[in-house]
Amino acid sequence: MTELRFEGYCMPAAPLGEESALPDIHVNAYIRAPIHVTERITGEDARHIGEGMISTLLPYRIQDGYTRERSVREFSAAILENDCLRAVFLPELGGRLWSLYDKREGRELLYKNDVFQPANLALRNAWFSGGVEWNVGIKGHNPLTASPLFAAQGESADGQPILRLYEYERIRGVVYTIEAALRGAALLVSVTVENRADRKTPMYWWSNIAVPETPGCRVLAPATETFFCAYSDGAYLLDKGPLPMLDGRDISYPEHSPRSRDFFFDIPEKEHKWVAALDGEGHGLLHLSDPLLKGRKLFVWGSHEGGRHWNEWLTDSAGPYVEIQAGLLKTQLEHFEMPPQSTLTWQECYTPLSLDASLAHGEYAAACEAISSVVRERLSLLDPSATLPASPPTIVQYGSGWGALEERLRGEPISARCHFPRDSIGQTEGEWLALLEGRTLPSHSPLAPIPSYAVGDRWLALLEKLPERDWYLEYHLGILYYTAGDMARAHQALLASHRREKNPWALYALAMLKKNVEGDSAAALPYLHEAYALLPTYRPLITAYMEALLSAKEAATCEALYGSLNEELRALGRIRMLGAAALARRGAPHEAARLLSPELTVPDIKEGEYALSAIWLEIYRAILKKEHPLFAGEPTAEEVLAAYPLPRSLDFRMH
Repeated sequence: MTELRFEGYCMPAAPLGEESALPDIHVNAYIRAPIHVTERITGEDARHIGEGMISTLLPYRIQDGYTRERSVREFSAAILENDCLRAVFLPELGGRLWSLYDKREGRELLYKNDVFQPANLALRNAWFSGGVEWNVGIKGHNPLTASPLFAAQGESADGQPILRLYEYERIRGVVYTIEAALRGAALLVSVTVENRADRKTPMYWWSNIAVPETPGCRVLAPATETFFCAYSDGAYLLDKGPLPMLDGRDISYPEHSPRSRDFFFDIPEKEHKWVAALDGEGHGLLHLSDPLLKGRKLFVWGSHEGGRHWNEWLTDSAGPYVEIQAGLLKTQLEHFEMPPQSTLTWQECYTPLSLDASLAHGEYAAACEAISSVVRERLSLLDPSATLPASPPTIVQYGSGWGALEERLRGEPISARCHFPRDSIGQTEGEWLALLEGRTLPSHSPLAPIPSYAVGDRWLALLEKLPERDWYLEYHLGILYYTAGDMARAHQALLASHRREKNPWALYALAMLKKNVEGDSAAALPYLHEAYALLPTYRPLITAYMEALLSAKEAATCEALYGSLNEELRALGRIRMLGAAALARRGAPHEAARLLSPELTVPDIKEGEYALSAIWLEIYRAILKKEHPLFAGEPTAEEVLAAYPLPRSLDFRMH
């Protein structure tokens, strides 16, 4: 008999902190990174590469207020348990499946992190490693990966408990639902994505499964070819090659990969869809699904210093991990069109797997065939009725109020299966409810952070109809025009907002239109200078101003700005890093080196960002030229690093 209970789950955790009120106006380069493919990616494989990408994360605010100071915190947990397995879900952290414990063998099947430590790897910045993450809608990590989902308790027709997790995703305008149940030694997860709008929308899904990278760990899938992808210097490169031997290495063993890389298994259509991760003794996790979930992937941090450091950066002492993933398409660089008024649903199975070690680590094709034989036996575990509630589940924990607000905006339900209670609408969504109910947006102090954003034609039409406008209404009109692609009207509305009442938010948005949309960093500076004068202690604004100054080659002004800050602000990791860059570019490498010391911690250093190593090279190239006259020209990166090795604490290079 299976039990579903809700209780506290304690672990050391860093605070998420306050979200940034600054809008993403072409700031997030990751979502617009160019994708290059080799001549080996042709025909159908190349057809959807690059389709469906987004230009902004609005209406979401960026989650960049976290630190690396941890204290024990209790999270709400939903626990499914029977005689074979114990599955722990964390509804307030994106519904993450945090642990799947095999009670019979006394083994954790997933990589269970020992801390909650956000870092800059997701669309909205904050991401954390461990367990199984549910990624919907958009390339990259789910915008709600570090946000609460609704959690509800139901029962199947045969009386077994079902956990339902769900939310409304605001960029794609869809509701997604995860329904989980235990059947013996199998965790069954059914996923449903509903597009109830009268328009098509790009769609994407990947279940991101972290597993321990134990010595001799091997990852297998029924494929003889792989797409492999690297992200470096702000661009993707996708190539294709054979499995398991690639460039002379058996890449089914993650320890053989020298660099961080994605491997997408090209599973033939006729093959069953599965992926397995086994330890050196042949024990581990098998993930299988129905045919709709056709993609499978292996992600490795690689054996180099930067990748190992990244892995350690995300934990305390839980050790190394890799990811095996399952998606709706072959790679994560593509989307497909989900028709209007349509629903997608599929089922996944997470179950222990044990093979004889000599078979698991023998010839690749034989090992895959052995697992395929197990999969054929276990396909009967897939049972949609096991995760189908016989009656509407009872809500135990709330997610956000955006789903309930969207239903009021559309005037109809946004889901055929999920309930979004009116009382889930809180203070964050409340001002938009006031707009819907015929009033106007409540006014705010022009120096108070913007509490929330809304996008879409319906909201724009409501705002445009209001006869009386203040700075706040004009500001949101500007943001809505921007998200609609009307840059000229966005510029006009933002200027009108600032004319009505001086505010740093419109000035910042105007600056980003200049810098990121028009590519004119110098033209952005007057706006940022005035915004900073209005709000000189707001961390996100300070970093944006410093970055723009460096981009416009105004290193001396950036240095002066850094020097004018109070001690607390100067000590913040990214601000100190930018101060070091300004000093280096002004020709003061020794002063810059004192800031860019091995003790420097930049909590929000971004995946794929080479800023720390680039500034280190800049500093010590200048020092090498001054102190070693034999270097008549420019010392190479190799020569600089040979003389002044990059400290491991600053090494986040992935490739």
